[in-house]
Amino acid sequence: MKKMFQLIFGDARNVASVAGAVALSWASAQVLPAASGWVLVAALIAAAVWQAG
Repeated sequence: MKKMFQLIFGDARNVASVAGAVALSWASAQVLPAASGWVLVAALIAAAVWQAG
């Protein structure tokens, strides 16, 4: 659990990427609820690529 909190709240980029992914997923759930899970997965993968670069 400690490691998960470090991954999410480690620095500003982590917080921004997780918050952005969750916000994007929530927004897509308002329009097309069935796609919100896939949007969250894609956004988290994009955030991981952004953080790795």
